Amino acid sequence: MPANPSPLAAPTAEDHRAWYHVQSAALAHDRPGEPVPSQAAVRAGLTTTGSRRQLVLWLLRGSGDEPVATAVLRLSGTAADGSGTDGPADVQMTVHPAHRRLGTGSRLLATVTEAATAAGCASLAAEAVSGTPGEGFLATRDFVPVTRLTWQRLALDDIPDPVGKLPDVPHPGYRLTAWEGAVPDTLTDGFLGALRALPTPAAGLDTGGCRWDPAAVHEAAELAARRGDRLLTVAALHDGGDVAGYTTVLLPGDGARRAQQHDTAVVPAHRGHGLGLWMKAEMLRRLPAVQPDLAEIHTCVPDDNRHLLAVNTSLGFRPLRRTVRFRLRLRRR
Repeated sequence: MPANPSPLAAPTAEDHRAWYHVQSAALAHDRPGEPVPSQAAVRAGLTTTGSRRQLVLWLLRGSGDEPVATAVLRLSGTAADGSGTDGPADVQMTVHPAHRRLGTGSRLLATVTEAATAAGCASLAAEAVSGTPGEGFLATRDFVPVTRLTWQRLALDDIPDPVGKLPDVPHPGYRLTAWEGAVPDTLTDGFLGALRALPTPAAGLDTGGCRWDPAAVHEAAELAARRGDRLLTVAALHDGGDVAGYTTVLLPGDGARRAQQHDTAVVPAHRGHGLGLWMKAEMLRRLPAVQPDLAEIHTCVPDDNRHLLAVNTSLGFRPLRRTVRFRLRLRRR
């Protein structure tokens, strides 16, 4: 591997195949028993981004030209002209299992960190599975753990029978609604209010810097559509017209039978009424009609969100794995 590998400027079809070779081998090794995303889904994630996010890619090859490692640096809040950002950056690095413990990861991380620093980023985030060498790798390189996450799986055949009746339970002062894709124009202001009231940025909507405005909300839905996926949202509306909460699921467009549960959130002023469980139960009732071949849902929840963990458990979600979110503060130039 070169001491300072260069970013992948214009990925070819062969580059995407090589990238998938590394990704699929690593996922099969690190997460045995879990489904591996299709090559089409991996490629869509690399080639389809919003205007508020820039991706920088590295594909490293060995002496025999075999692909050995990949890295994607996500720069949030990047200007449309490609200029730098002072926001956070995120890195996902993958080393093929057959090429680990040879120094490739260390040199690749140094290159990515230098690129993030040069772009003016304030920090660099990364995630590793708990209890694996990846966790120790980041911890010994000045990354600080900031969030611990529990990933969960729900097999749709294992949903407890009582869950199917929950959407019909009255919640005085509230009603449920749903939409696919972009939020309806009549609900945009209320949906923005719900997003802005949340203590942390929404995890599921890819808008880069998460500066919520109507354009950002609509672009998030358009981005999913361009990748061939479908974004389904169920929301609870207050009698006064406010969006009191919402839950969102990303339905795969590549034939995969696994959906991704994204955000579930209730505005602080409307908590304590069981809206989270109500909305998620309604989502589960709708999914078979929306995508009949769907078999399971995956999601992740911060360990300190005990309420949402309890809600998911009552719906039938079971632990899949645990990860740690790290952050490295970068030196300003």
